[in-house]
Amino acid sequence: MRAFCVNIRADTAYTIGMKCLISEREENARWIAYIHAAMLPYIAAGGATGVLSLGGGRAGLLLTAEDRCGDVVRRQAAEKIADVLAVGYKYVLFCGRLHTAGLNKEEREILLAALIAADLAQDKRYIIAALRNENIYTVDGFYTFRLKKLRRKWEDVIGCLPALFTEEKLAAFLHYLACGNGRGKVLLRGEELYDGGYRKLRRATLIEEGASELNSIREIILSGAGEVECAGMPTPKQALFLKKYYAGKVCFA
Repeated sequence: MRAFCVNIRADTAYTIGMKCLISEREENARWIAYIHAAMLPYIAAGGATGVLSLGGGRAGLLLTAEDRCGDVVRRQAAEKIADVLAVGYKYVLFCGRLHTAGLNKEEREILLAALIAADLAQDKRYIIAALRNENIYTVDGFYTFRLKKLRRKWEDVIGCLPALFTEEKLAAFLHYLACGNGRGKVLLRGEELYDGGYRKLRRATLIEEGASELNSIREIILSGAGEVECAGMPTPKQALFLKKYYAGKVCFA
């Protein structure tokens, strides 16, 4: 397996106390890149390294850390693996099985993001508990063999959806997420979204790679926020989305 990117604190010498290898099929390499990018602040803080690799049909990320920060690095890695499974894998499953009529292509994508967001926190707690403290995480294998119960739950959700999902039902669902379960505020700047600590949110890239108007909309939904603050004027597509689904929940910086 060929390493193609290394992040290491060259000025820090330490004894490795934790090793964790995370891998996925090469076609899903961007999911490993997502985990790596999310781990960079912890790597940069010192006492840890992250090495990306590609080869043999697999993409991998080897994390190492000294004893003093090994538990923190492992917990954060589990958190991001859970993102991959509860967003990326769930989207693939839902996208292939959602046959509800009545919505256009963009509204269908909004519904998919909303279905993921509705149980995201609960799904992640289940996944993190199932991950345990292991040294090797084969993400695709974990999904196939260790998440059968969760997959059945997701399939049941799809089975309960009405055959016709109108724009009014979609608006009511989004209103419920924002007003009933919404928490905190996010900042929309161009096509990027930031949480209350001004940390860039990137879960939508687990659905579609790169920045786009649609991904910024997905990111708002996936954030579970109850309020959106706009730094500057939103694009016409973003403005229409906010007007339709987040009326009264938008402010301007």
